[in-house]
Amino acid sequence: MHPQRRTVFKLAGAGALAVSAPLGLSACSADPTGGNARTRTTNNRQLRVKKTDIPVGSGVIYPDDGYVVTQPTAGQFEAFSDVCPHQGCPVRQITSDNRIHCLCHNSYFAIADGTVLDGPAPTGLARATFVAEGDEIVVKGVK
Repeated sequence: MHPQRRTVFKLAGAGALAVSAPLGLSACSADPTGGNARTRTTNNRQLRVKKTDIPVGSGVIYPDDGYVVTQPTAGQFEAFSDVCPHQGCPVRQITSDNRIHCLCHNSYFAIADGTVLDGPAPTGLARATFVAEGDEIVVKGVK
């Protein structure tokens, strides 16, 4: 007995869909800026920045190094991982109201301590260890 032509085409179409669906989904990026989500939980990369490069009441994101360095008040510095704890996207914006913003799913974090202020992130940004050396901040790694 030979299968009907219609049955063969249905099975072939279903097979093609089953094979191609995961490929299409994997092409979707969780990061609307075009970067890839990261799963890094530690970062031992060292970063040196001039204290004067960090604006008071705001901060600077260093995407190549994986850190956010902030100065919530004059002379008070903080450093965090740039990886959002929600789905691993890199944070890429400090807003005009001085919050760290993950563009992937709109999580917002405090510049003072990295705590989550809004959005789906389950926790705040991971703190990074740093020291002040003269006129520089040296970020040494994520805790």
